[in-house]
Amino acid sequence: MPIIHAKLTDISKLTTLYQQLTAEMHTLQPTNYQTTYTPEFFEWQQMITDPLQAIFVHRNKDQQIDAFCHITTAQTSPLPLFIAHRFAYLTTLYVAPAARRHQVASALLIHAKQWQQTQALDYLELTVLGNNTAALALYHKLGYTTQNQTLRSN
Repeated sequence: MPIIHAKLTDISKLTTLYQQLTAEMHTLQPTNYQTTYTPEFFEWQQMITDPLQAIFVHRNKDQQIDAFCHITTAQTSPLPLFIAHRFAYLTTLYVAPAARRHQVASALLIHAKQWQQTQALDYLELTVLGNNTAALALYHKLGYTTQNQTLRSN
């Protein structure tokens, strides 16, 4: 399962996959997410070239990108209340429907974890939609634990 760093030539396909992700997020939580969103080119360029970030992609047997994740360096609030940590934050993980259930997401998460360790960051953190049961099951299976929950009253 070839997982590699994204290249600038991958931006068009990454944009297409991100639009698919946005549509799925809208389906899961239509009151929070727009139906469409197109990230600007310079966002992708920075995410690919900045050493404090990484985008990993999965290429299928036809060498087409069908999944990706973005990970960046973050830090806890500087307020004295908090214990200072520099950590890796997984901002996005998306696997196209045809590639699901083939351990592609697990492979991307392994690469993200390796990147976090290579960067000497304290831990890897991510946010998941509360009603994305498939993602929650995967993360729990891989040892991720809930740290906080957001509740809302309308």
